[in-house]
Amino acid sequence: MSDINLWDRESWDAIRRARGIGYAEIAEATGITYKAVTKWFYGERTPSLRSQILMAKVLNIPLAEALKNITDPAVRSAIRSVIL
Repeated sequence: MSDINLWDRESWDAIRRARGIGYAEIAEATGITYKAVTKWFYGERTPSLRSQILMAKVLNIPLAEALKNITDPAVRSAIRSVIL
């Protein structure tokens, strides 16, 4: 499942900005380092699926929106169980 990607840096950054959530707040809420979070948003790295799910929760991204590009029902179910 490591090749699954919910991450769309530009969209997620727009959501982050619109909600007034800073990198430090994401880092604290997810337990991930500030440096890692900034690398994701600057496009230097792609977050793991686990990190993507945690960040979706922090940014209050609706499950349907986060999963819209994932069509495999088993993968959708697994992700749904983690998010909910």
